[in-house]
Amino acid sequence: MPRTARNPVRLCLFHALQMSLFPMAVLTLFYESVAKMSMAEIMAVQGCFGLALVALEFPSGYLADRIGYRRALVLAALMSVAGWAVYTLTDGIGGVIVAELLLGAAMSFVSGSDSALLYESLVESDDEARFSIWNGRLRFWGQVSEGTAAIAAGSLFAIWVRAPFLVQTLIALAQVWVAWRLVEPRRDEAPEPPSLAHVRSMFRHTLFENIRLRAVVAMTILFGMASFIPVWTIQVYAREDGVPVAWLGPFWALANYVVALGALASPRFERRWGLRGLLITCLLLVILGYAGLGLAQGLFGCLFYLALTTMRGLFGPALLHVENRLIRSGNRAGFLSMRSFAFRGLFLLLGWPVGLAMDQWGQRPVLLGLGAGLVVVLVIAFRALVRSGAISDRLETPRYSESPGKQP
Repeated sequence: MPRTARNPVRLCLFHALQMSLFPMAVLTLFYESVAKMSMAEIMAVQGCFGLALVALEFPSGYLADRIGYRRALVLAALMSVAGWAVYTLTDGIGGVIVAELLLGAAMSFVSGSDSALLYESLVESDDEARFSIWNGRLRFWGQVSEGTAAIAAGSLFAIWVRAPFLVQTLIALAQVWVAWRLVEPRRDEAPEPPSLAHVRSMFRHTLFENIRLRAVVAMTILFGMASFIPVWTIQVYAREDGVPVAWLGPFWALANYVVALGALASPRFERRWGLRGLLITCLLLVILGYAGLGLAQGLFGCLFYLALTTMRGLFGPALLHVENRLIRSGNRAGFLSMRSFAFRGLFLLLGWPVGLAMDQWGQRPVLLGLGAGLVVVLVIAFRALVRSGAISDRLETPRYSESPGKQP
């Protein structure tokens, strides 16, 4: 058995523990009832989380390529323990910001490192063609874990508002043990010595030289943003529409189960309809989701959120597989973190203004306007992806598909 053969299963367990986010289903309620925060302040705090990610996203991936992906994940798990412990003790916006900074730093070290370790482990096991399948499984178990935790979150919150955070701290301790059990894979290429010139060459390669990689990165960021912003508004949206607080946990669980099923179905969907068909379906789901959230009234409106969670599950495994094939082994986590860096930066620009607009005019008109803007940009990005030729990449293509530009 190859030395890295157990890594995919262990990464699924690591991701399941990471995503068993008991506080998430009641986090906005905690902000409002305990920390006394407005919607604009909630978005600003998430901006702080994003700021920590933006500040550390690329450096953490660049460092992970050099210290090893396993060590990066162990460090991330330790920071998660600290972040959730702070949440357990805090009762004001200051403590919330500290906790979010720690959790943002933790996520930055996971981002890029987990996918890179999975891809390189499958390469060493001569099983690279199954990356999208394993990535779908990883996302499946992560979302199932988050959804199942959400079912219990409401009851825990009702017993003691800090109980979800205490449970999450204990889970983060288990995550440290799983990360420690991972095996560092061998890589085809050693990373370049760290230098500012090399960092600049990586950004230049993504933005200007490799048109396929640029198109894939842009599409991934935009689909991710379309599903990410409503995550922070749907709880208040549902409550304003008359959804009882006791139902929020089960509804959050349902949304995560839909993401999980979408991720599991993504490789089969792509094999049957191709990457083009999968992405067109995701675009239609964005239109349906935002139009429904903006126009529907009452409890029925919340159901359109599930269109966005379906899209979230479908697009990730397929696009991430294509992206990994356009990246060299020595800088894999760095390139993946660069994309996450751009995503978080975009959320920093959009999140707070969107929150302010919702405080001023309500969620429905803002969601309609935001959805319309996202659809226009997604159509432009999709056309660029088609022209680049990346959309023709199939699961059977060789590793490191040839693409314009010299790999740094």
